[in-house]
Amino acid sequence: MARNVRTYDHFCVLARALEAVGDRWSLLVVRDLLSGPKRFTDLMARLGGITPKTLTQRLRELEDAGVVEADREPGRREVRYQLTPAGRELRSAVDELAGWGWRHAWRSPRSGEVIHAEHLLLVMSQVLSHETGDRRPTRWHLRFVDDGEYTMEDDGEQWSMVSTAPGGPVDVTVVGTMAAWADFVRDPTTARASGSSADLELSGSEAAVDRFTQLVGQFRQAVASHPSRRP
Repeated sequence: MARNVRTYDHFCVLARALEAVGDRWSLLVVRDLLSGPKRFTDLMARLGGITPKTLTQRLRELEDAGVVEADREPGRREVRYQLTPAGRELRSAVDELAGWGWRHAWRSPRSGEVIHAEHLLLVMSQVLSHETGDRRPTRWHLRFVDDGEYTMEDDGEQWSMVSTAPGGPVDVTVVGTMAAWADFVRDPTTARASGSSADLELSGSEAAVDRFTQLVGQFRQAVASHPSRRP
């Protein structure tokens, strides 16, 4: 497959960086690999609207640029894509762009727009990092039976999210469906998660669950009061 080469012909390191990762979809591929290795089908599920041909081309371009590498383990049928050390260095740039998007380009989901758990948790990590003053180290394990497994963690400075199970003890575990989680975020009260009809279960100490609920509530309040929602 021929590569879609784009150059700016500028003697500028920003232009060089954009030549490597500035094409449409490229940084979104990086975004989804920052949370952990993914199969081609995993990336297709997250990158709604991309075609298999375009994703294949972007992955090859990012491999050529030294940003992505394919993990072809002997005996395993599926290829997993992951970021190289150079690709992982893009985390701060992606986080800064996501933060800028939250502050200046936020809008509510449109009717029919697919909401993937990973992307909802990404904006939540941005809001909790910048819109709340609660900076105590915390780790949450979120397991959606229909949308994957995630860990959200605050290291005392900022929140982060990965699409893997936690590597240590957690303060709160959330188990349920993505629809139930979306309902809980819209109305974050422990009562919503206490009934069998909620399809969502919270576990942890009473204090940890209360704090979890409060932080999700702060996220909901920040979204509701965002300038884009004001008259």
